[in-house]
Amino acid sequence: MKKTMTFLLALGMLLSMAACGGTPAGQSSSAPPADSQSATSEISQEQSAPPQNVDENESGNILIAYFTWADNTVVENPSSVDGDATTSASVLAPGNAAKLASWIQQEVGGDLHSIMVEEPYSSDYDECLDRAADEKADNARPALASHVDNMEGYDIVFLGFPNWWYTLPMPVLTFVEEYDWSGKTVVPFVTHGTGGLSSTIRDLTAALPEDVTILEPIGVYRPEVDASQPAVQEWIAGLDLELAQGGSGQSQEEETSTMENTRRIRFSLDDGSEIIVQLNDNPAADALYEMLPLELSFEDFNSTEKIAYLTEEIPSAGSPDQCDPGVGSLCYYIPWGNAHVR
Repeated sequence: MKKTMTFLLALGMLLSMAACGGTPAGQSSSAPPADSQSATSEISQEQSAPPQNVDENESGNILIAYFTWADNTVVENPSSVDGDATTSASVLAPGNAAKLASWIQQEVGGDLHSIMVEEPYSSDYDECLDRAADEKADNARPALASHVDNMEGYDIVFLGFPNWWYTLPMPVLTFVEEYDWSGKTVVPFVTHGTGGLSSTIRDLTAALPEDVTILEPIGVYRPEVDASQPAVQEWIAGLDLELAQGGSGQSQEEETSTMENTRRIRFSLDDGSEIIVQLNDNPAADALYEMLPLELSFEDFNSTEKIAYLTEEIPSAGSPDQCDPGVGSLCYYIPWGNAHVR
């Protein structure tokens, strides 16, 4: 639970409360294992903390798209990964580019989009690099599993990726070639080892139309990513970006009104961290809100989500028969009567 909750907090993602009648993604209909690892969370009402993410394109014209190894691989045994080793830690979510993306979003608002391939890369560092080298040699365009439905609605795109073999990963070129970038402003951010930016910006520029404006990129040395938020803030402050006051695409008055009228709850975790959750407007969310404060023990289930059993049944009226929650979702699973977090 600690790892998952900390991941969600680091990404600055909002969780939404919904109720689902069908089997959640990644679950089977069998009961969860009794020996699941668990952690305690206290949940209370939150009145003042602002939401950290927004519904798609309500944040204005900014997209923050990124490619990261952690979102494009499967780690069979996360507990075996050495979190202190730089190359190993980057395979666990959130990946390095995802961390930078979350800090960028805190500064400018916008929508997050993770570029994901259909065929995941190996979680073994050397095997991943070997495949990346082969794709570069073949000038390959790996098929993507994630897509942006309304790219035309974004004028500014922050585009992040690691330096793989002195250029950008081939899936990023797939992403670039999928859309019309004419007239957009692109702001690159790159994580790297000792190779620095290398040819990443040159090759990205060559792949984009001539009328695209490319602003000054930032490159962050991989071992320094975790301490790089101040550098990201300074970099953004120096960019020539036309942002609405408040950075979220809203006027200050509109942003303040939205904050005051947004219903939020606070998760206080047993490792001392906290998460602010924005609730949807539905009966399930209403019922959970009225049950607060609560103390729940979340258990790992199938290494895909965390579940906790509530003290009371939540009404399911108006809820969908099925739902496919994404990462960053808080849902109520009707058949088992539990809350689950992905």
